Amino acid sequence: MSGQSEFGAGLVVCLAKFSEHLRNHSAEAVMYLHQWDTLDETQREARRNEAQRSPRGDAAVFLTRIDYYLTSQFFTTPETRLSEALWSWANGASDHFYDLDRKKAPPSLRKLADFTLTMGHGFGGETWTWEHWEEILKLWRQACLALDRRLGTTPDWGEW
Repeated sequence: MSGQSEFGAGLVVCLAKFSEHLRNHSAEAVMYLHQWDTLDETQREARRNEAQRSPRGDAAVFLTRIDYYLTSQFFTTPETRLSEALWSWANGASDHFYDLDRKKAPPSLRKLADFTLTMGHGFGGETWTWEHWEEILKLWRQACLALDRRLGTTPDWGEW
């Protein structure tokens, strides 16, 4: 690599910068869309009413994060909404793996990088699902633990 990296380089830096995306607004949209799709119409109406009563409350934030996907004419099914949200999230998050040191990266970190780069920048017309999100989180945990072991520590994910 020559010059300064645009999105970060190395191992820890790449994983840390990627990790910042796991709780950003785009990640919240993914999680909230999944939750929305599990609610029945009565529960959805309750969320809408709560958001109207408390425009700065949790329900209002919840609906704000997913409004674009719920109201867009382009995403007409729960599957297309979630797939688009996952693609959008991965498009930003995976950029941090462009300059990953693949020679030194543990296999789980390389697999996470490859998977999210394909999701965010691939051109396959794939429909991304909640199961893909869960796989990303699993690979992320494995990569964190593997990197800790590679650094010579005894990792313990902990309970909380």
